[in-house]
Amino acid sequence: MKRIAVFFLLCATVVLFGAGAVSGEDGGAAQTVLTIVENATTLDLGPENMELTSSDGEPMEVDEKFLGLLGAKLRIARLLGGLSELSGSSGYDMIQLFKAFAESGSVDVEVAPFDITGYVLYHFVLPMQLEPVVRELPAYYRAVVSTTDWEEKFDNILELGDLNAGKTFYLAGFPKVNKEAAYTTPVSVELRDESMSLYEFDSSVEAWLYSFWLRRYQDGSMEMVKKVLDWLNSELDEIAGAKG
Repeated sequence: MKRIAVFFLLCATVVLFGAGAVSGEDGGAAQTVLTIVENATTLDLGPENMELTSSDGEPMEVDEKFLGLLGAKLRIARLLGGLSELSGSSGYDMIQLFKAFAESGSVDVEVAPFDITGYVLYHFVLPMQLEPVVRELPAYYRAVVSTTDWEEKFDNILELGDLNAGKTFYLAGFPKVNKEAAYTTPVSVELRDESMSLYEFDSSVEAWLYSFWLRRYQDGSMEMVKKVLDWLNSELDEIAGAKG
């Protein structure tokens, strides 16, 4: 059961969609899976290396939380882009990612069973700096399920097929969880070291987080993924407590 849970966690986290059009210098087919993960992990996403452009042309005021979420989004975008190039398609078999990690020597699956917590946390979530999005997704789950007739509203959004830069969620009656303009406005990113660009035309950070649950509703994994995220947040709390 734990292995199934981890599989859902990796799939759910990695397939955070709507990340925009990605371009970069690294080649595709010659890369190994581990190289692709490393490339995503080592992106320089310090504020001094990022040039942010709001879709409305207004100056952006960002906070640490926003930068953490944006950083997670960029790393996921780089990972998805690399995996798509490697497989030659827009999809990717996540079992290959498991296999690559197992063969890296970090987990000896022939001698001992997976250390599930360590495997997910120390080989994926923490190196990729995905904690901000793992922490934030439950808040958007609560915003979804506390909205009256949310299933019908999700069905209508899926039928419409247009998020209108995230405004569709608000028009349907879902609340703004993060009300600052940086969260609700599409943002394009250029890294000054020219290692990556992310062009956003129709998705804000908040729309991205709402869309995560929209897709989980569509594929029927919403409750399973929520349980896995709750488990993972609990493990992150333990790590934070141990450090404190």
